[in-house]
Parts: sequence; C-alpha cells; structure tokens
Amino acid sequence: MGNQGREDEPLYETFSELFGKGFSLDWSTIVFLISVHSAAIVLFSWLLFAAPAEWVRYAALWAVIHCLVGSFSTTVYTHRLITHNAAKSVSAPVHAFFCFFGQIFSVQGSVRYWSANHTLHHGVDRHGNREVDPYSATWFADPVRNFLWSHTLAHCFFHPRTKEVVKAHTAKRHPIIMTQERWYGLLTTFWIFLVPMALGFATGGWIGFFALLAGSMIGTVAIQHNTWTVNSITHMWGWTKGLSSSAKNNYVWLGPVGEGNHHGDHHDFPRDYRNGFGWTGWLLDPSRYPILMMRAFGLLGELNKASAKEEAAVLGSRRMDAILPNKDQLSADAQALYTQLEEKVLELRKDWVDAIGKWESLKKQNRFVQKASLSRQEISEEIRQAKAHVNAKKEEFFSALDSLRRQALALA
Repeated sequence: MGNQGREDEPLYETFSELFGKGFSLDWSTIVFLISVHSAAIVLFSWLLFAAPAEWVRYAALWAVIHCLVGSFSTTVYTHRLITHNAAKSVSAPVHAFFCFFGQIFSVQGSVRYWSANHTLHHGVDRHGNREVDPYSATWFADPVRNFLWSHTLAHCFFHPRTKEVVKAHTAKRHPIIMTQERWYGLLTTFWIFLVPMALGFATGGWIGFFALLAGSMIGTVAIQHNTWTVNSITHMWGWTKGLSSSAKNNYVWLGPVGEGNHHGDHHDFPRDYRNGFGWTGWLLDPSRYPILMMRAFGLLGELNKASAKEEAAVLGSRRMDAILPNKDQLSADAQALYTQLEEKVLELRKDWVDAIGKWESLKKQNRFVQKASLSRQEISEEIRQAKAHVNAKKEEFFSALDSLRRQALALA
C-alpha cells in the first residue's frame, strides 16, 4: 500500500546535481530572505540590549499578532479553502479580507503562487512522480539535506517548467485572487514595511519606527518557518504514516496552528475542511474553528468532510498497513497461513465499512422523514440496530486485526 518503495529511493545525492536537472537560483527570493532574516536578527539584538522596555513589549505584541494573522490566513484560507476547496463556495468578503490583508502577513508569495505549489505537492499522492513535488522531503539520501531542502532551500530555486508545473501555475482563480497577485509586491511593502514603520514613528519617533519594524521582521521570519515546518517536520517525523503519501502525523506539533497534526489524515483526504479525524482532531486543529464560524455567518458554502465510512476505510487500511510483514522472508507454509488470516481481516474490514455506510444512509433517511413530518419510530429502530451492527463489526475487525498482528510477530 502507498508508495513507500519509491520514497526510500533518493533522487539526488547533493544539491549541486539540481543545476544539471533544469534548476536555477532565484536570486530575488534569496536576497529577500537573507535581508529579512538579517534585519530580524539585528533588530532583535537591539530590542534585547538597547531598546526601551515599553517598546520591547510593543514590538513583541506586534510580532505575535503578525505571526497569528499570517498563520491562520495560510491554514484557513490559502491552504484549505483555496488549494483544497474545503468549502463549496467562498464569498467575496472572505476573498477580499484574506487577499488584501490577512494572507499578506504570511510573506510566502501570492495566494495563487502558494496554491499552485501546494497543488503540485499533493499531486504526487496521485501520480507518484516525486520530482514534481516542489518541496519534497524525500529527494535526498540523508535527512539533513531533506530537511534543508523541504524547509527552506526549495523556495530559493526556479524549478524546471514541466507540464505539471505550467498547468498548476497558469490555473485561473477567483478575480480577487488574480488581482492580489498583480499587486502582491505593493501590498507586501505596505503591510509588512510601511504600516509598522509609519505607525511606530507617529507614536514613538525613531524608537517606535525601529521597534515596530523589528516586530514586523521577527513576525515575518516566525511565520515563514512556522509554515515551512509542515513541509519538513510532518513529512520526515511522526507517529503514524499517511496511508497513500509521504505525510506523517505528529500529534503534538501545534506550531502551524494545527496543520502539523494529523497530517497523514489530511493527505489521505485533503478536501476535508478539518485536519484530522476523531476527537484528537478537534483538540489539535485550531484552524477548523474560524472555518466553522464563517460558515455559521453564511460567508462560506457547504463544507466538504469525509464521511464516517470514508474515515473508517482510511483508518482500517492504515492499521493493516502498519502490521504487514515482508512476506518474501516467510516460508511457504507461513505465507499461506498469513494470507489466509489476512483475507479474513480484509473481509471483516469491508463488513465494518459497509455497516457504517448503511448506518449513515439510515441517518440521512431519518432527516428526510423528520422534514416530511412522517412517523419515524420504525426507522429510528433501524438506526439503533445499524449502530449496534457497526459496533459489533468494528469490534470483530479489531479483534481479528490483533490476532493478525500477533501472528505477524510470531512469523517474523
């Protein structure tokens, strides 16, 4: 299952090989990143050792607000609503707020540019061509290069103009998104530089000027690395590998306001407005709450969500994927025994998933009956029986799965 075999094979040994594969340095991005990081370090040192305490607090507050606005704008709008179409419609006020204000604070390129790269990143889960993933964490033979590339260096190169890259970067978006791309440079200059400098100078002279500029530069660096951890950390380390991708869950990484948690769930069902299944998804996914709030106010259309049946299919397959031994190393008799047990577990998994599908269908039918003001006693009883059947099938599947796990350990 998945593409583990391909993931284990590095495409490159060193960064220098990229130049022979059509890559070239993006000097404008390199100069910008070096300048912003250098300014953040210098201004942070000034805040630490020379700035008045009052303006240190103001700078810190500005940096925190900058980072939170940029983080939520990236996860809620650019990532889920735009790249993955988590809602069936997005209203013009939502587009305008994020395009002309919120998303600017992420300082990672326009919405259209960011979305195009992330579309390419997820496309690998379908076609398996890892060389198309712009910030893959599996290209190189060692973890140090993989981390550096996926976390930062990928943004410092022009990538080859393959047909997939051209298609992603020429895709049309909402008119407001297209307008933002045309004016992105000026919008960034205004919100990231001019606003903090002007406000700081107006309220505190040159001290205020440099203090709020420091907050803006520190916030810029923080939000960039905050987002980049999803490209690197969640694809290199974690507890539970995604079923059909290189993504790995990390249930304690709240840095990117929830995008780092349940990342395997996200890759296995990217259109879901949530970033994880189950109750831990609710606890470790702050970004879903602004989406639900906008939906409650009528600013978003119906939200896309994996059904209980789809969730069960993903989770059940992932559990099985985690215990499968290397059958080639087993004897013929052991392989035959294991295959027999495996077929039984697969059959039970199908029964469990089908039972959930029937239960969900009955719940939808019950809602229709309620709206029609008809008697629903009979269907309510069917729902109770279906739910009991689901629980029984789930228990039977997990019991058989546990037996299969023990057998796998015995045969290994």
